[in-house]
Amino acid sequence: MSVTTTANPQTYNIRAVLADYDLHHSEEAQPDTSLNAHPAPSSSQNPVYWPSDHRRIPPYRPVNRHLDQTQRRVYQNGVEQVFVGIMFTGVYIESTVAWLWSKTAGRVWDVRYKIGGEW
Repeated sequence: MSVTTTANPQTYNIRAVLADYDLHHSEEAQPDTSLNAHPAPSSSQNPVYWPSDHRRIPPYRPVNRHLDQTQRRVYQNGVEQVFVGIMFTGVYIESTVAWLWSKTAGRVWDVRYKIGGEW
């Protein structure tokens, strides 16, 4: 009959392991509100068509048509910009080839197959 133990006193010290999980509380510091400054919400009311029958719908906020897009950071670095550019270029090429195939040889030679119970 075999016995399985998880507390081998020679190699496993449970008090040392549990000591890693001790909680140490520090003084409660007041957060710096200047780090997360948000513009003041508009004082306008929600339009009549704005839904209110669901929970947690944020209040209506009109579109800011004077937003300067040049001040928005779109990519983190150049590598990310190249990756996203290649990815969307590939998607565009795939859609163009699929459209071209369906308009030309796809009418004669249908190579589609069922996926997940389609057709």
